[in-house]
Amino acid sequence: MKDWQDQIDRLLDAHASIIAVADQIDAAFEAVVKGSFVAMPQASGAVIEMRDGDEIVYRAASGAMLKDKIGLRLRLAGSLSGTCLTSGEPQLCHDSETDNRVNREACRATHVRSMVVVPIPFQGENVAVLKVFSDAPEAFSQDDVLVARLLVAPIACSIASAAQLETAQSHKALARRFEATFDQAAVGMVHVDTAGRFLRVNERFCTVTGRSAEELCACNFRDITHPDDLSIDLEQMAALTAGEIDHYQLEKRYLLPDGGAIWTYLTVSMVALEDGTPDFYLAVVEDISQRKEAENLALRDALTGLPNRRAMLQRLATEMGGLPDAPRSLAVAYLDLDHFKQVNDRLGHAVGDECLIEVAKGIQGAIRAGDTLYRIAGDEFVLLLPGAGMEDVDGILRRLNDAIAARIAHADWRVGVSSGAVVLMPGTTASVEEVINAADRMMYEIKKVRDELGHDIDVHKRHKVRAFDEIAAAPFG
Repeated sequence: MKDWQDQIDRLLDAHASIIAVADQIDAAFEAVVKGSFVAMPQASGAVIEMRDGDEIVYRAASGAMLKDKIGLRLRLAGSLSGTCLTSGEPQLCHDSETDNRVNREACRATHVRSMVVVPIPFQGENVAVLKVFSDAPEAFSQDDVLVARLLVAPIACSIASAAQLETAQSHKALARRFEATFDQAAVGMVHVDTAGRFLRVNERFCTVTGRSAEELCACNFRDITHPDDLSIDLEQMAALTAGEIDHYQLEKRYLLPDGGAIWTYLTVSMVALEDGTPDFYLAVVEDISQRKEAENLALRDALTGLPNRRAMLQRLATEMGGLPDAPRSLAVAYLDLDHFKQVNDRLGHAVGDECLIEVAKGIQGAIRAGDTLYRIAGDEFVLLLPGAGMEDVDGILRRLNDAIAARIAHADWRVGVSSGAVVLMPGTTASVEEVINAADRMMYEIKKVRDELGHDIDVHKRHKVRAFDEIAAAPFG
C-alpha cells in the first residue's frame, strides 16, 4: 500500500521550493520539474511543455536524458501531451511501445517508456502540461497522477505573477484552484485540530463517511470513530503529539449515519508551528471496505455462512497465544455428522446441503452467545467455547444433539453429531495442531464405540469431554 505520509512530506518539500520562486516563472518551472523527482523517485525525467499554436515546446526539463532538450518542439497532434491539453484530463501511459496515443518516435528519442501527464491551467485554459516519465514501463499508477496534480497546483501562482495579475481577484482565483486540488483528491483528506475537531474535509472524505462537510466540521473525530478502534487511534495520536513518532497508520472504522461502519486506511501526520507546538493534524483516508469485504468472504463458508477452517485456525491461534496468561479456560470441540453419507447417497447432494444448513442452525441455537461454530470440511465442524469448563461443555454438547433432532424432526433424513472436546485450563501451552488433533481423536473414539456396538449410541452419549492436560499426560483409551 502506498506510503501516503512519505508522499505528503515529499510534496510539501517540493511545494516549498516552488513557492519560494513563485515570482519567477522560469525558476518556478525548474523547481517543479526538479520537485517531480522528489515526489516520485521512480521517475527518470520530467518536463514542462508549453503550448505554442499547434506545437508544444519544452520550457523546462530535468533528468540526464533531457539536458539539451530545452526548446525542443513537437507537434501537438498525435501526442499524449496534446491529448492532455485538449481534453483537460490527466493522462497515464503504462508503456509507450503499446500505447497508440503517444508519439512513439518522440518517446524513443527521449527514452520515455511510461509517463504521467497533467494539465497546467490558467484563466480557464490549459496552457501547459507537466510530464513525468520513466525509461521503464509500468513505473506509475493512478496515485502518481494525483501526486502530479498536487505538484502543479502552485504553478498557477507563478504564471499569474509573470502576467502581472496581482489584483485581489486573481489571488482569490488562485487560492480556489489550490483548494480545488485538495477538495477533489481521490482519497479523503482531513485537517483536525489538537482537540480532535474537524477543521477541513474534502469531498471524498464526505463520501466515505456519508456526511456533509458542515456536519463533519461540527463534530469531533471521536464522535464518528468505531468504539473498538478509538483507543488505538488516541494512543497513536498522543505518541505523535509527544514527538515519539512522526506519523502513524492504521486500519479503522468510521461510523455511518445509518448505524453501519466503513473500513478505512488512515495515515496521520502533525503540522507544527515554528516553535514546535502542534498546530493541526493532516489525515489521508483511503476507503478499504471492498478489500475488507473480500477478506471476510475468504473467511466464510459459502453454504452455511459460518466462518471456515481458515477463520478457525486464525481465531484458535489467537486464543492459544493468550492462554498462558488468560484468566479463564478454553474448550475446543470437534464435531462430525452421523449418517451424512447416506443422506447424500440416497437423497442427493442438494438435500445434503439442506441437511448441513439445518444442522448448523440447530447447533447455533444450542450454544452460548460467546461461542463460535466453524464449518471446516464437508460434514465436520469445530466449536470454540471460551470460558467453558467440563460441565459446561458436556451440557452444550447434549443440548446441540437435542436441538438438531428437534429441527429435523419432519425431514426425510436423520442425522446426529458425534463430538470430542478438550478443555484447556489457563497456563496451558500447546500448538493449534495438537489441540485440534486431540479433539478429533476423541471424536473418533465415540465413532469407534458406535461401530463396535453396531448401532447408534444414546443421543446424550455421543460426545466425550476431557481435560487437555490429562490427554497430554496419558494415551487415549
